[in-house]
Amino acid sequence: MSPRRRRAARFAAVALALGAASASSQAALVKIDASQSSVTFTSNPPPICDPFGNCSTPPAPQTFALSGSFDVVREVASTPSPYDPTTSIYFTRISFDSVSVDLGGAGALGFSFPSFAGLVNGTGFTGSDDPCFFSFGGCSGGGLFNNTYTGDFDGHTFFLSGVSPQGFFDSFTYQIVATAVVPAATTVPEPGTLACVAVAGAGWVASRRRRGRRDIQ
Repeated sequence: MSPRRRRAARFAAVALALGAASASSQAALVKIDASQSSVTFTSNPPPICDPFGNCSTPPAPQTFALSGSFDVVREVASTPSPYDPTTSIYFTRISFDSVSVDLGGAGALGFSFPSFAGLVNGTGFTGSDDPCFFSFGGCSGGGLFNNTYTGDFDGHTFFLSGVSPQGFFDSFTYQIVATAVVPAATTVPEPGTLACVAVAGAGWVASRRRRGRRDIQ
C-alpha cells in the first residue's frame, strides 16, 4: 500500500472510531409532571394480637407527590459474553443523571430516586439493581429485595413505574410522568459528525501540503 493510501486509511479509521464513540450516547432533560407523579409507602407488618384476640391493623399507605427534573441518558454499552469472553454483547443502557427531585417527604421514610441503570428495548426499558441484571445469562443468584422499574421514553414523553422493597414488610411503589424540556435528538450535538468533518479537514490540509511541495519542486 502506498504512503498516501496508508494515510487515508488512518484518517478513515480515526473518523470511524470517533464517530462510534461519540454517537453512542444521548441525554435529555425531563421535567416531572407533579400532578401525575407520586410515591407510595406501604407497611404490612405481622399483626400483634392481645390475649383477647384484638389484633393491630397495618398503617394506611402514605402517598407523596414528586416534582423536579433529571437527565435521561441513553448510551450504547457492552459486556463480555458469558459464553465466549473474547466477544462482547452490545446493548443500549438507560440511566438518570443530574437528579433534582423533591421526594415530598418520602425520602425521610427511606425512599431514594432510582440510581441503577436499565436495559432499553425500542422506546421501552426495564431496570433492576440485581447484580446479575446485565449478565445476560452468565450469573446466578442475586439480591432478595431488588429494586425494579419499567418505563417508556420516546424522546419527548417519559413514563416510569417502579417498586422499591424495604425489607420483608415495607415497600415503596412509584410512578413518574415527565416531559422532555429538550428532546434527546437535539440535547447532545453530533460530535461524531464533527469528528468526521475534522478528520476530513485534516486530510484536505495534508493533501494541500503535499501538492504545495510538488509545485515547489
